Amino acid sequence: MHLKDSEVDAACHYIRRHMEMHSWWPKEQPGEAKREFELMCGTALSLNVWCDRWLDEGQCKKLEKSVTG
Repeated sequence: MHLKDSEVDAACHYIRRHMEMHSWWPKEQPGEAKREFELMCGTALSLNVWCDRWLDEGQCKKLEKSVTG
């Protein structure tokens, strides 16, 4: 992922919304992913690391499209 600092708020909102709507999101270990997300959602650098670890390519593309328009 290549989120910028200016996109962090929108990206966090998108991720939180998906976690609330889909208990299985992201696909691998969603419980652990959610806990780690709360620790890593503060900066673009850490959020990019979280996305690379937990989201698949399709999820990353949808996230990027939602925050960049």
